[in-house]
Amino acid sequence: MPIHFSRERFNELRETYRKWWAGELRRPIVPIFTYGHETDPSRIDNAKGPALIFPNAWDFSINPREFIETHDAVLSDRRWHGDAFPIFPTTAFGPGTMAAFLGCTPVGAPSTVWFMPPRENIPLEELHFEFDGENRYYRRVVDTFEAAVEKWKGSVIVGMVDMGGILDVLSSFRGTENLLVDLIENPDEVLRCIGELQDMWFLYYDKLNAILSPSAQGYSQWFPLYGEKPGYILQSDFSYMISPAMFDTFVAPELSTSAARLSNAVYHMDGIGQIHHLESLLAIDGIKGIQWVPGSGEPEKRCWDELLSKILASGKKLLSRARRPDGKPIDIATDPGQLFLGDAAWHVNNIDAAKAYADIYGIDVR
Repeated sequence: MPIHFSRERFNELRETYRKWWAGELRRPIVPIFTYGHETDPSRIDNAKGPALIFPNAWDFSINPREFIETHDAVLSDRRWHGDAFPIFPTTAFGPGTMAAFLGCTPVGAPSTVWFMPPRENIPLEELHFEFDGENRYYRRVVDTFEAAVEKWKGSVIVGMVDMGGILDVLSSFRGTENLLVDLIENPDEVLRCIGELQDMWFLYYDKLNAILSPSAQGYSQWFPLYGEKPGYILQSDFSYMISPAMFDTFVAPELSTSAARLSNAVYHMDGIGQIHHLESLLAIDGIKGIQWVPGSGEPEKRCWDELLSKILASGKKLLSRARRPDGKPIDIATDPGQLFLGDAAWHVNNIDAAKAYADIYGIDVR
């Protein structure tokens, strides 16, 4: 079956997001999809290959075309409503994929990918980062992107790999404890590495987007956020462990210059350990929104209205798949057009529930 998302729908999607980023949309971004539409369910069961997941993303015995064919069967079963769109996510290559491009070895696990350094305790002074177009892990991603473009010819958005935050990638080479010491004992060398890694980040990012651009109906990242131009959700998970002063020295300047080079950059604020960096993040003009992830366990159950209100008061967008303690979507914005709500899914047999949810925001489920 074909992918049920027309060029006209992409045009509507493009205009909706354009208004949202410009502050002209008077409602949140609300992605909704329904599933169970495939008239021949065996097509999904009999797909030619496995789904792209963390444990097999770097299994070179699997041709990337197999991932594409399997996902094509999944997409044929879906319909997209509101602000949702068909996407091929590539998060399974792991958080901080650029580390593999630069020499680390990826090791898949059930729920993530670890990146092992070429050797243990490489001295910071010996770390130098250069582009390698023949790196087998980079070629793996290139082959996957090319297979996706060949199959879908722009009818499906190909999500960018999770390139990783700059310090996150550096910690893959140095190790977390070593890098924390480096920030204190060898700050100049850390800053040198940050500069080199930022250059490499954009070089790989631009080359991967160049594969998509000839047929692209839009772009997305490891989070399903649509953009008519390449954007990104920047991150620095390593920042969970450092002080605001260190953040302002080693992270904020890179985020500021990176955000200025991207279309509608967002920051991935993951976990309560990042809250003390919020003032610095809100001061970066190029960051247009904050993606808030409270973290698993008890923080996930708290009411974060005070924190979220502070983000919204700054004028930035708020993106969150989190729910309020009562299970309802985050709805505290005075201007609902600042919000991006997490995607919602219903089986086609329960489409009335999807319509009721969509009606809250003035969206037709069609």
